Parts: sequence; structure tokens; C-alpha cells
Amino acid sequence: MTNLWYEITASVPSAETEAVADAMRAIAPGGVTVEEPIDILGPEMGYRVRKGEPNLVRAWLPASELGAILVSNLREAMERWPQVELTARPIYEQDWAVNWREFFGVVETGGRIVVVPTWIEHEPAPGQLIIRLDPGRAFGTGHHETTRLCLVALERHVRPGASVFDVGTGSGILSIGAKLLGAGDVDAVDIDPTAAEVARENAAVNGVSVNITAGAIDPASVTRTYDIVVANISAAANISLAPTFAEAARDGGVLVLSGLLDENVEEVSAAMAPWFEQRHLEVDRDWALVEFVRNAR
Repeated sequence: MTNLWYEITASVPSAETEAVADAMRAIAPGGVTVEEPIDILGPEMGYRVRKGEPNLVRAWLPASELGAILVSNLREAMERWPQVELTARPIYEQDWAVNWREFFGVVETGGRIVVVPTWIEHEPAPGQLIIRLDPGRAFGTGHHETTRLCLVALERHVRPGASVFDVGTGSGILSIGAKLLGAGDVDAVDIDPTAAEVARENAAVNGVSVNITAGAIDPASVTRTYDIVVANISAAANISLAPTFAEAARDGGVLVLSGLLDENVEEVSAAMAPWFEQRHLEVDRDWALVEFVRNAR
């Protein structure tokens, strides 16, 4: 039997996107995505971002008694942003992956990695690394600034055989990118089982081996240390996971954090300060990426 859900969409100014997405993510069991306003230029031609327009934050709620309760909770949470209007439409689970094709084109990251949908033919240029991706219901298509910033950061830091821990893997795009860049052991985790399933499928499509698990993320769940820890999640999630990052990063290891706005950098850096030293900051259209190095224990 095909399950019916409601796709809830909020049209949100860029500066409020992270906060609204966090509020929706806390309520929606079907996951949350953030979509920039873009124009697809055509097959193999990529896309163009329409600047100055609001982002779309989408969440999915089941069409059930539980869903009715969640809708009520979401409306209450959104009272903090009276200027944000919610719209809803019915959607069937079997149609979700197809809907991504309406806007997902070839993405040039600015580095060696190019993200290509599985349904588009693309001939890589010399030296390019291709990630074939079908995101389905998981976050991480390469369109968003934070994903592109993370992929380029991985290109700076991944050395042959490096160990990588991808926290909040979403579609698995960062784990796949790390493997293509020559990483050795790559472990990935997401609290959403659906995201973990999508990430496993995407890793298989790209012919890479990534250990992907679903479950709670805390210091007790960390069983080893890594050369590189990367997390493209929200500022609040990054802050709450600081002790986990500290447990996971080896002495001298690199921590790459994104999913935050430029205005959140100071707060995130302060949360990491007991264990890490900030070394690098990049900002792209208000979105930030911060790199740290783990202090000796």
C-alpha cells in the first residue's frame, strides 16, 4: 500500500532559513530539505541561483492522526515567524525521488568534484571526480553552499588512506566525495534511518565502500578516532555535538563544520574551544564553513 504524506513548504528569507529548518526538523519525521531558488540551464549545463529570493524549507508529515498532531505542533512552532507562510500538498512516497528531478542538475563545486544526477549523462573533464547522486528523501544534493564548501574542504584535507567520520551524512554525498578523493576508512552516521538507507544506495551507485549507520550520535557511540571529522548540519546541532567531535577527532585531526550562517560562527567556535583551535573560515552567501584542529589530549 502506498503511504500518503503531506509536503509542508515554508518560503523563508535566507537569514531565517537555518532557524526555521531546525524548528521543522524537530517535528517532522519525514525529514527536512532546504532548496535555493535556482534556474536549471539545461542538461549538463548546471544551474543559476536567483539571488534575493527566499529559500524553500520543506518537511513531510504523515496523513494520519499523528500527522494532524504534528501539523498543529508545527503551526505553533512557526508562530515565531509570522512572515513565513506554510503551504501543503499531498504526496505519495513512491513519487518523492521523481520530484527531485524537477530541479536537480549538474553541480560544479569549484573543485575537482562534480555532482551529477544518476539520470543525466555527463562526460567528466580530465581530473574531475564524479559523484552520481539520487538524493531521494535525504538532504545533500550539492546545490547548497554548505555542501559545496564541505566538498572543497575535503579536497584540501583528504590524503590517501585518511580516515573520515561524516556526522549527519544525509544523502552520503560527503562520504562518497571523501572516498573518491582517496580516503581509507569512512564511517557515516545519521539519526534518520531513511537518510542512512539513501546514503547506502548512493554509495553503492558510486562503487565506494562506506560504513553507514543510523542511530543516536553521542560520545559513547564513538569507538575510534579519525583524521577528519565533517558535519554539515545546523549551528545548534554542531554546538550540541562538540563533545562527540572531541571524542572522534584524533590529536591534530581536522574538524570541518558547516550548515551554519556567518552570524553563528562565533558561537560555534566558542563551543569547540575546549578541545579545538580554529584555523580556517570561509563564507559563501551568508553561509559559513569553519575548520578546526584537535588539541592534544
